[in-house]
Amino acid sequence: MLKAKSSLLFLMTTAMAVGSALSLPALGQETLYNNGPDGENGYYHVNFGSVVTNSFTLSAPATLTSVTITLYTVDDRNPPLRLKWSITTEPFGGAVMGEGFENLELLQSPYLTDFLYFAWQMSIAVPNVSLPPGTYYLQIQDVVTRWDTFAFWAQSSGGNSQGYYQAIGKNGAGGISEVASETFLVYGEWDSRQVRRPATVSK
Repeated sequence: MLKAKSSLLFLMTTAMAVGSALSLPALGQETLYNNGPDGENGYYHVNFGSVVTNSFTLSAPATLTSVTITLYTVDDRNPPLRLKWSITTEPFGGAVMGEGFENLELLQSPYLTDFLYFAWQMSIAVPNVSLPPGTYYLQIQDVVTRWDTFAFWAQSSGGNSQGYYQAIGKNGAGGISEVASETFLVYGEWDSRQVRRPATVSK
């Protein structure tokens, strides 16, 4: 019995350590842009044709390596699995600086929101996208969930980004609307030693 309890304690401790490690950016990464945490005050649809994009500004040259976002789905057994991301120079247009259809990595256990959706903090690998200083747009779409249901990008609690939503109507056409910005963090490495502090949002 003592041996069984010791084994259980070891497994629980190991799981907690792994969970803590997943919640942190990879070694050597810095926060290049922080648009604030989930505010549980709104969300926008990001699959089945609808798309959301958010601006972010880099104060110096940088190489992006990953992005963290919070997505909402129905049920805590229905995680987002993968999505299409792109980084552009204009909302839904301009030059495409990087794009991909990536599997998502869960950073922490999902939590129930005020909207009765479950929120998932997920990490997206961005394969070394090097950018000069300037303003860019992180575009999210085609989110695939385990049960192939609607998914939503959670609004920030007060980020400085400008958000845009492109909804697809029943006839296949949709308009573009300015919306409140969503929660996300951009990680990577600054390419210059003389870097001004990135725009951040206090929690």
